[in-house]
Amino acid sequence: MGIGNIFKAFQPKDKVFFVLFEKVAQSLTAMSKEFHEGLLDFDMNDDTMLKNMSDYEHKLDDLTHEIFVQLGENFITPFDREDINYLASGMDDIADYLYASAKYIYLYKTPLDPAYTEFSLLIHKSCVELENAISNMKDFKNPKAVKESCIKINSYENIADDVLSQATVKLFETGDAINIIKVKSVLEYLEIVTDKAEDVANTIENIVIKYA
Repeated sequence: MGIGNIFKAFQPKDKVFFVLFEKVAQSLTAMSKEFHEGLLDFDMNDDTMLKNMSDYEHKLDDLTHEIFVQLGENFITPFDREDINYLASGMDDIADYLYASAKYIYLYKTPLDPAYTEFSLLIHKSCVELENAISNMKDFKNPKAVKESCIKINSYENIADDVLSQATVKLFETGDAINIIKVKSVLEYLEIVTDKAEDVANTIENIVIKYA
């Protein structure tokens, strides 16, 4: 390897990682938007939305894999390797649980609970703020905007906790044991998505605290 290539190998790859993280964030926003809109106009006999959720999940798996490939190939990174790992894994978890939520909605074949769309809107809003936070992390020049997005995500997760509690109470009032089991499972998957978004927001905040 020539001296020029050696020097290049030790140069930071900020652009590579930030481009990949932005792609992940943009994909999550698009995925959550389609999920929310799909629930607003839901047809159990049309599995287009489920197939699209699966496509998004596979796309995000590929992007996450590419981040880990870059992590293995580059000596210098824009922030700690451990934080890159946490951030990539956390964002991938959002996609995984969002797809799982969609899958069980179709598999259980139960009438949609009104709370589903409340959750899907909170999930979409969280993903929009994640995209904003990732965008504002570049060069750590706008930590205030990043923090504001993270605060919003935390508030959405708090609202989601209340949505789960209220929906569960109403669900048990129906007395339909089989339906309760199915719907409660979906509600819990949806709430986990907001938990995962909050986890990512906390990771982003920690990164900004270290480097801004």
